[in-house]
Amino acid sequence: MAMDATVQIRIDKELKGQVEELYRKLGTSFAEAVRIFAQQSLREGGMPFRPTLKAWDELSSGEVSLKLARSEADMTAGRVRSQEELDAHMRERFHHW
Repeated sequence: MAMDATVQIRIDKELKGQVEELYRKLGTSFAEAVRIFAQQSLREGGMPFRPTLKAWDELSSGEVSLKLARSEADMTAGRVRSQEELDAHMRERFHHW
């Protein structure tokens, strides 16, 4: 896939520094994380995560139970993949990986 377009965003300097450090520690870059986000968005047909305003530790026990029940339903329905399966799928889908 040719990288022939540029995306510019405005972001707080401190946040940018923190997120760049995070991705550097993960062996990648913030720019690559944004590209992955875009690819996953297309794969999912929307955001590749459920947006929420609450941090995990701010959830009520009922909300935590609901999230866990959803996860259990995904596992029961076979909507899970091993890391090896996911890696193979990503290589097939995005040949440049």
